[in-house]
Formats: sequence, C-alpha cells, structure tokens
Amino acid sequence: MVIGILASFFLASGGADSDIAGIWMTQKQDSKIEISRSPDGTYTGKIIWAEAPHESFVGTVVMKGVKYDPGNGDYICPWIYDPRINVTAHAYITLNDSVMKVKACKGLITKQELFVRESGTGEDR
Repeated sequence: MVIGILASFFLASGGADSDIAGIWMTQKQDSKIEISRSPDGTYTGKIIWAEAPHESFVGTVVMKGVKYDPGNGDYICPWIYDPRINVTAHAYITLNDSVMKVKACKGLITKQELFVRESGTGEDR
C-alpha cells in the first residue's frame, strides 16, 4: 500500500519543490498520505487515513528525507516504507499537475504507483 503509495513514484516534470507538500490519495483510493516539509528542509510523508483492514497503519511514516532535485525537476526519496509487506526502498518522485508518480526501487525490483492530490484536509474521504 505504502510502496504502492509511495513506491509508485513519479514521472513527469514538477514545479517548485514545495509542490509535493499536501495530501495524496493512493491510486486504489484505499489510503491517504500527508507530505509535509521537515525543519531540515526535506519532506516526510505519513499515512493519515486507511481503509480496513489497514487502519492500524494510520500515523506510520512511509517516506522521509525527500529532497527536490532541480537538475532533474523531480524528487529523490532515500527511504520509503510499505507497512503491508514490511519493506523499505528508495524512490524517485515526479509531479505532473495534481498527479504524483512514485517509482520505488529495491535491488532489481521496481514498482510504480500514481497518487492524486486531495483538495480537502484528508481527515475524511
């Protein structure tokens, strides 16, 4: 779910590095992740809502240390986590309007997922 959420890291071009901050719905619409700027200038993402049977994942940090790469116009995520399968990986994230594409890599395995920006608070669906 999270690797599907955050491991589905993106392809496209992004604007300013602050564009990634916000609430993002997974492609399957079974969970939401809130990405916020950390005091050190990187971004962190955590699950703020999940459907059954994954409600226990709410509050779990699923990405950290995310930095904008102005040279490529995308984001580099050195740590992304999928609590459903207890796997960590690194990822590349690309923004295209209100769609975030996450491409997670672990060894030779790559997984990609799309997220859609939410306009509300993310507390309700």
